[in-house]
Amino acid sequence: MRRNLSLLCLALGLVSLTAPPARADEPPGWVPSDEPESLPPPPPAPPPPRPGPTTYTIEQRELSEGPTKMASPAAFYVGTILAGVGLLGVVTGLVIRADLPETECTDCPAAEKRSASLGLILGGGLGMLIGIPIAVAGGRNVPDQPSWARPTVFVSPRGGALTWTF
Repeated sequence: MRRNLSLLCLALGLVSLTAPPARADEPPGWVPSDEPESLPPPPPAPPPPRPGPTTYTIEQRELSEGPTKMASPAAFYVGTILAGVGLLGVVTGLVIRADLPETECTDCPAAEKRSASLGLILGGGLGMLIGIPIAVAGGRNVPDQPSWARPTVFVSPRGGALTWTF
């Protein structure tokens, strides 16, 4: 009996492996075909990833452009500080002005604050008006060598020349 039971289990296992189970949307007895003609073509392979940069380029300048430097670092820093202090004065004056009461009185402490705030606003605006052009003029790029220090070379079949222009 035991032998018959093991043969029965073996037969049942083989039958279940050879016949695929039917899905709900398939008619009974339907067997899918795995022939290559009946299968749709596989989707195309995705393109390979783009390689990352392996080299880095450095900003290139023309040969006629020499190295540059800041026109006047001191003027740039002084102008920047002057414009920053001016902006701080304008903001401080506006904050003081916004805190004042709306009433006009000549002998109350608000009159002194009103004139102080007006002075801060005007002085800060003047500082910004002067500081910004000084910072721009001091921060512009100029050639590292003066133009007269670069000679002009002239070469011809009969000779050559080296000239400086002052």
